[in-house]
Amino acid sequence: MGILADRIEQFILERLLEDQEQAIVLRRNELADELECAPSQISYVLSTRFSTDRGFTVESRRGLGGFISITRIPVSENVASQQVKKEAVQDKKPLTLGAVDNALFDLIKHKLLTKREAAFLHEAFAILMEESNQEQRTKQVRRLYDAVLKLTREV
Repeated sequence: MGILADRIEQFILERLLEDQEQAIVLRRNELADELECAPSQISYVLSTRFSTDRGFTVESRRGLGGFISITRIPVSENVASQQVKKEAVQDKKPLTLGAVDNALFDLIKHKLLTKREAAFLHEAFAILMEESNQEQRTKQVRRLYDAVLKLTREV
C-alpha cells in the first residue's frame, strides 16, 4: 500500500499547505473517489501518517454527513526549534519526522520557505531518518535542521 499511501498523504499535505490553515475538513468518500481508492485506505493513512507524534490531530465522523478534520498542532518557529533540540539532545529521544514537519510548516507560514523547498526538505529528512544507527541519524538530522534554520534567519 506504500505508493497509494504516499499519494494520499501528499494530497492531504498539499491541501494543508494550499489553505495555509491549521486545519482542513474533508469528506472521506469524496476524497476516496478523487484519489480512486477505498475509504478504508484513507483511514489507514490518517491513522499511520497523521498521528499526534507527527504533529496532527484527526477527528473523524462516519455516515452520511461524515467528515474528516485534520488539524496541525501549532508550533511556533522558536518552539519547534526548541522541541527538536530537546528531543535530539536533552532527552536523548529519537527525533521524529513529525517535529521536523511542524517546523517546516511554520517556516512556510512565516514565508521563510516555499512549499517546494519544504517538500524537498521533508524528503531529505525522511531519507536521513532511515539511517539504522540512531546516534548517526540524530546527528545528521540535527545538522541539516540547524543549517536550514541558519539559512532562513539569513534571508
